[in-house]
Amino acid sequence: MKKLRVFRKLKPGKDAAGSNNVRSASLILPALLISASFPVCVGQVNAETSFERLSSLLAGTPQGGWVKASTNLFSDAWATGADAAPGPAAAVVYAWSSFAWDSTRGNLLLWGGGHANYVGNEMYVWDGATGNWGRGSLASRIDLKGFIVDNAAPQSAHTYDNNVYLPVNDMFLTFGGAAAPGGGAFLQTDGTNVSVAGPFMWDPRKADPNKVGGTTGSGWNTTNVAQGGNMWLDRHIMTATHVDGTTAYRTESGKDVVYVTADMAASGFPSLYRYTAGDVRSGGQDTWERIGRSWNTVGYQGSGTLDTDHNLYIRTANPRPNYTSDLAIWDLDNADANHNFDIGINLIKADGSDFVMTPYFGIDYDPANNMVVMWDGGNGGGTVWAVPIITDANGNVGSNTTWTAYELESATESHPHGNFITGVLGKWKYDPALGAFIALDEAVKTVDGKSDAAVWLYKPVALPVPEPQTYALLLAGLGLIGWNLRGRRRG
Repeated sequence: MKKLRVFRKLKPGKDAAGSNNVRSASLILPALLISASFPVCVGQVNAETSFERLSSLLAGTPQGGWVKASTNLFSDAWATGADAAPGPAAAVVYAWSSFAWDSTRGNLLLWGGGHANYVGNEMYVWDGATGNWGRGSLASRIDLKGFIVDNAAPQSAHTYDNNVYLPVNDMFLTFGGAAAPGGGAFLQTDGTNVSVAGPFMWDPRKADPNKVGGTTGSGWNTTNVAQGGNMWLDRHIMTATHVDGTTAYRTESGKDVVYVTADMAASGFPSLYRYTAGDVRSGGQDTWERIGRSWNTVGYQGSGTLDTDHNLYIRTANPRPNYTSDLAIWDLDNADANHNFDIGINLIKADGSDFVMTPYFGIDYDPANNMVVMWDGGNGGGTVWAVPIITDANGNVGSNTTWTAYELESATESHPHGNFITGVLGKWKYDPALGAFIALDEAVKTVDGKSDAAVWLYKPVALPVPEPQTYALLLAGLGLIGWNLRGRRRG
């Protein structure tokens, strides 16, 4: 039997003016934004100081508020001169990107670029202990056809929501997405034949800002050859196309498990997969299995999360005239390659008006408050939305598929300033140890021509919930409103 969660009542917070205020009409829910810099002492795990610093920042932040956690510029970590890959390194942030949150060290791992935007495949590491951006590796050189010269590292890629940290193995994992230069899966060549590669893992224990991620001599600087760090592992089991992909992580039976939505034919009806990593450092093998299918919702670009209390995979959907749902859910208790179909969830606002989902949202699950929290990143900082999970007494989604999205006002004047043209996607993560969200702001030019992408923390607040005797009536009324709104949208 699944657990039935009980919502906590809203705790006092502060509004933008600094006064104590518990608001029911304009609710507050905070999210955590972080940009990570690695003080790259190879193999060092500085979790204690990272989490001490981040917890201290959060302690001085009101519930529902933002606090900037980064202290230097993103461009401070870029390679220079002959070591730098050609093109704009800022694309690692702005081109359909995601990060992985290293929950072991309290660091943010950023890798991306891709397609026609940027060929550099260097790793960036933001250090939670200092707030500084650092570099985990130098970029690999590509040949005239766009292949990595030593096949020992992945081509850069738009990563959408496909970057994940694996704490059991202590590895960064990327499924890629739209890889440079062709915009599809990771590819490699032996000089004659071309084959699909990946997914790839990167070892944070080998991080070094002055070493190439692959082998010695594979960097861009061919005059002063940089040593190879041999940081990447090709897992050699890629079976799907990961453009517009989404992921969510969980430890199961002591193993790293990643749930993945991927669409083989860009149909808008992705399948749900379970990827289980073996004991990588001991030569263990990974497994890959389909456990669900799309039928009731459309899913192109978006982001995903895992409701660990009710065993649900939840991703943002892409409403269309005949498929109007805002969220797609799979019940993982019913895992089946052919018959576990998605459940469509319609969202309405607290006043009963229609909520319009877009392809730009980031989403993650807040287990402390039994809700998914979304951030759209738009309009110079974006809006945070909280969606309480509605289940029956057995923890199943059941027949009530109209949920409410609460718009949350910021409790602080400071907040992210970016405007995510390609979407937040995988740049929004929840850390249960911090009890807060980590978010990466959009890449922006500074007044002196440099580039920044700030890391922020967002401190959540529980939503107030009606008394049990009124809850069922409220849900029934909102469900009717939502049904009528959806009928109008279809028209």
